[in-house]
Amino acid sequence: MKVFISSLILLFSFSLSAQVIRADGQAIIYNQDINDARYRATQQAIKQATLQASALVRSNDSLSNGTLNSNLSIQASGQADNVDIILEQVFDNILSLTIEANINTDDMCDNGTVNPYRKSVGVTGFALQSPQQATLGALHNIGRQLPKNLVDAMNQQGYIRALAATNLSVYPDLINAPTSANNDGSLTDVARIGEDLGVQYVISGVIRDISELYPKHPKDKTPLNSLLSWANKEDGQRNFVLDLYIYDGFSGALIFQHRYDEVGNWDTKENNKVGFGSSQFWALHYGRVVAQTINAMSIDTSDDLRCQPFVANIFRTQGNQIYLNAGALAGIKKGDQFQVFRRYEIFDQLQNAQTQLNNANINVTITQVQPNFAIGELAVEARILNVQQQDVVIAW
Repeated sequence: MKVFISSLILLFSFSLSAQVIRADGQAIIYNQDINDARYRATQQAIKQATLQASALVRSNDSLSNGTLNSNLSIQASGQADNVDIILEQVFDNILSLTIEANINTDDMCDNGTVNPYRKSVGVTGFALQSPQQATLGALHNIGRQLPKNLVDAMNQQGYIRALAATNLSVYPDLINAPTSANNDGSLTDVARIGEDLGVQYVISGVIRDISELYPKHPKDKTPLNSLLSWANKEDGQRNFVLDLYIYDGFSGALIFQHRYDEVGNWDTKENNKVGFGSSQFWALHYGRVVAQTINAMSIDTSDDLRCQPFVANIFRTQGNQIYLNAGALAGIKKGDQFQVFRRYEIFDQLQNAQTQLNNANINVTITQVQPNFAIGELAVEARILNVQQQDVVIAW
């Protein structure tokens, strides 16, 4: 019986080493270059397929009344082979496609695995570098509404837990972001924001450009400029350039960044006060370009963070129990085990506080799970092991 069950689990695990996944991708067509758009849409779909294949193969066997119960959960990550485009269509200069890809789950992350937990992310407001550009279409709410739409898109993906904090601003100096300095010499307030929000990662952004590709002002419309604009089909087109920054919420370190540079048609009257995020905005070609970009940002963020370790704060200790600020919503289950890391504050050459996490070589086992927190048990009392509030647990 044991040999049969072990063989069954082995065969099941082997079948997961290569999965056929179906996923979608989109890209804007520039200069009628279908091949370029197809390549970019396919790359996005491959990222989506790899995320969908992310799941852990774990076997939990228990013997009850002579019956062996085996509970399997799945986790994998890998590279795509044999990518086939099974559906492709073009609408309003946007190419959409569906692929089927063979995801090889033997190609794991560098740390050898992908933990099954949803990392928490706080999304701050996105500042508009040139506020006067929002006048066309009355897009003055873009700095708060766009990151809110990003939060919704990331949560819809289901791989991370995103929280909106669009009332917060990160950068005192937009032009030099993300390396702008505060008055106290620190680069940003990201570590403080991460601690206040209780999140593992902080996402911020700067909307660099939403200007018209060719400004529609009489003083700019010389005969030569008008001819060049007509020849290049620039009239009515509008830029959308955004820099996205992903920070570690504990240290404040910038770990990923992306630039999105797109152009869409502003196919409505100049005096039409559309407002960002309205139904009328999304109906515009420019709105569809922005929506496609927000979806790409959500996929890129999930792809960036899937191989990162899961970290949760210890917010209370009692006897041999510790309380974590993550629970069932993050995917934590009874019986899960984590490593405890002690948090230290060190100071750099400018005497700015920095966070350091050191492995305490202590394991904790989860015994109770609630939606937003979990309780774990240590082998002995927390005070004996010097486990304190603001220490953390990590799953690799």
